[in-house]
Amino acid sequence: MGVYADVQRFISAHAKCGECSRTAEPPTAAGYRIVVSCPCGEVFDRWVTPAAARHDLIHSNLLASAN
Repeated sequence: MGVYADVQRFISAHAKCGECSRTAEPPTAAGYRIVVSCPCGEVFDRWVTPAAARHDLIHSNLLASAN
């Protein structure tokens, strides 16, 4: 449901290409846009809804507290 895992998969898949650049638009009540660009030309472009951001925040905190 969230976007965090998708971003991590994209970055991992392009690790050999070089460092990816990333930008995120300021959040609004409707969500925000995140763009991750790889030097090879591939782009991950996603609109993140508040529900998806909340999902990532909750699951990221759970994973971090387990370590």
